[in-house]
Amino acid sequence: MDYDGWNRTLAEHFFAIREAATPVYLSVDDALLADLLASQTKVAVGLPAAAGDFQAAVRSVVFGRDPFGGIASRARQWRRNGATGTPPFIAALAATVLSASRMNRSEGSAVGRFSYYGPLRELLGLHEGSGMPDGYDVIIPTLWGHLKWWLTEHEQGRRGLPSAITHPTQVNIGWSLSQAVLVGSDRVQVGLFLSAIGAQPGDSVPEAELLARFQEWVRLNRPSPRIQRALASTELRPILASILQQELTYYDGLPRNSAGLPCVPLSLTTDAGGFPYGIAARIPSYVRLETLSLNGNVVTVPSGAEWLPLTPPDQELAPGSALELAADAATLMLPARDLYVLQANDLVGKWTSVNTAEIGVPHRVLVRTAFAAQAEEVMLSCGSGAVRQPRRVQVPPGWTLFSGYTPTRTATVRGVVGPLAPLHQQLARLSGGLRIDGGKHTYLLGYAPDLVLPATSDDHPRTVTIDGVPLPPVSPVSTDTITIRLADRVHSVGEHQIKVGNRKLTFTLVERYRESVALPLLALPPRSDKLATIPNRIPNSASPSAPAPWLPPGHLSGSFFGSYQRNPLPPTNLLRLGGSIYALGRNRLAAQLAPEVPAWIATMDHVPHAIDIEPLLVALPFQALWLLQVTSSRNARAWRAPTIQTGSHSPRDVPSGSWTILSQADWRRLASGNITTALACAQDWTDYTAGK
Repeated sequence: MDYDGWNRTLAEHFFAIREAATPVYLSVDDALLADLLASQTKVAVGLPAAAGDFQAAVRSVVFGRDPFGGIASRARQWRRNGATGTPPFIAALAATVLSASRMNRSEGSAVGRFSYYGPLRELLGLHEGSGMPDGYDVIIPTLWGHLKWWLTEHEQGRRGLPSAITHPTQVNIGWSLSQAVLVGSDRVQVGLFLSAIGAQPGDSVPEAELLARFQEWVRLNRPSPRIQRALASTELRPILASILQQELTYYDGLPRNSAGLPCVPLSLTTDAGGFPYGIAARIPSYVRLETLSLNGNVVTVPSGAEWLPLTPPDQELAPGSALELAADAATLMLPARDLYVLQANDLVGKWTSVNTAEIGVPHRVLVRTAFAAQAEEVMLSCGSGAVRQPRRVQVPPGWTLFSGYTPTRTATVRGVVGPLAPLHQQLARLSGGLRIDGGKHTYLLGYAPDLVLPATSDDHPRTVTIDGVPLPPVSPVSTDTITIRLADRVHSVGEHQIKVGNRKLTFTLVERYRESVALPLLALPPRSDKLATIPNRIPNSASPSAPAPWLPPGHLSGSFFGSYQRNPLPPTNLLRLGGSIYALGRNRLAAQLAPEVPAWIATMDHVPHAIDIEPLLVALPFQALWLLQVTSSRNARAWRAPTIQTGSHSPRDVPSGSWTILSQADWRRLASGNITTALACAQDWTDYTAGK
């Protein structure tokens, strides 16, 4: 292929339209070149032949005393012409990354001699001179800047986000090195790591802490050799730390592959801890999956499913090996493990593997026999009673099964048996509370989350501040963990910042819906058959005999459909909220029952919510004959008001400001608008507006 052919092929491979706006690594090596050339020519190509073809193509545009001047001119012209078509510099940047992947290594060493410009000059045919080629320090960073502009500004993230970064110790070559440290498939490993340490979207963790935790995670798991080489290289470790920080910035709570598709974690399942083994997918609430295509079979994902048992592949599933299944809209991944912590799962009806043990919960532990003694020692150090080895359960050769492990505290444990310690490698995190938006730390006022601080010796936080105010030292009570109730300390609406050592956590409190617009029922579409119930923490000022429709609204993550009333009213009294709602009476009396939706509700996507109109209508100073819902300035709909038994509610049940009387002019504007009614009520509405 010529230069333009390679440039187009590389752009199509790395910067195709993708599912999510996630970082893209222009990670080019000799193996990838062979695959791309074979896909274009439909003929198998060896690594040297593919490398030679790419090298000849790049040398046709990068040459001479000003080697990068020609490609820089093409880039400027492309941008002046509106950035139409493929950016002309993708292959040139790929050549710099390929050189980084070929850095000279000493014989028998995983680290090697750090040499970049030698391989670069060899690839480009710049044999005269040594060191950095002329113009490299100006033009190459500029080309990376053009790529960043194209991805973020011109393409608006549709083709991914830029990932090339420099570093203070590698100012000129850091851009290309940052692309050679990880390949696209390594992003999944980084995502699994962030999930394992309990990272949440929006978290801020210092680079040094991230790198230290990542190195410990690598000891437990089996990442790619590329990741292990980067950790072993003193030159690449700082760049790897920056990449981890960048991945955390764009982390949305789920690992993603190089195409931006979500990677749903799989768990190993078993009836008692032994054969036969199965798999189950744990589907986060914020991932919308309707179907999965596995082995040519389409599996329907039930609405609201948190766990989905799946039929394993044809080969017999055994512990210790990795499993990756392509399912169209997602990739399902079961990492390789030397130890599985199993927890009873009522939704699946089996024991399922989890990332880490949990305090106070019984577990079974399947571990390679080589680590069995160490595992038993850790379980005892975590406060569990004596564990046993079930004899009637068939386990694979070389594995040992323990039952009866119920930890009561955490401990500092590293390596393979680390997950046996509760909160293993977990960051300080927010837990509980009434969250109203599944992907963000937004909670109802009065129901802030708790702050959980793992009390491990290596990262025990010395200082904790809330909105800049330091807290007095808090000691673990009985479980070697510290839980701070933020609901007792934070009482104002708005964003709040928690600082734990060098780590920052933010969350937002919003007004309760009931207090701002007097809506007693806030609901989401059912995602399970369970009904969430939360005890009322707010004193009810109404008489003891009256219903209590003003309890706090429910959890809005989408997992439950909850009505937090002692006596839910019939569905006929529930009116779907959208726009503004008015009650109309005789003699041109009207009142607005609820103002517009609060801003924090309006920003939530596709959240249906309803109001219980009965207590509002009873409290009105006139009898409501019609209910009018205005969804826009040109559209409205009228319903007959339900018949209300007077005296069943007291006006003090209704918060003040729940309705506002309108003027006669407002009544005329409402009644004369574009209003639709049911056919059976059309004549009645006409008579009403005519004053009959």
